[in-house]
Amino acid sequence: MVVGIILAAQPVSAHHSGATKYDEKKPVTLKGTVTKVEWMNPHVYYYLDVKDSSGKVQNWAWKGSCPGRLDCMTSMDGA
Repeated sequence: MVVGIILAAQPVSAHHSGATKYDEKKPVTLKGTVTKVEWMNPHVYYYLDVKDSSGKVQNWAWKGSCPGRLDCMTSMDGA
């Protein structure tokens, strides 16, 4: 039983790598308005409205870290 749980959990760690989806050598900077933040496990999701060069608004979404990790990071500076 324990072996089955350990083996089943191994593929879960593979989905945390962004290297297969993103080129870390080409960062993107976005300026816009945060329209929504969803605090849920296993990740926090952010939504941002950004105007492109023609003035059209595009909604960007991305996922951040887990809520517990973000809570620890913000409390470290005394905030």
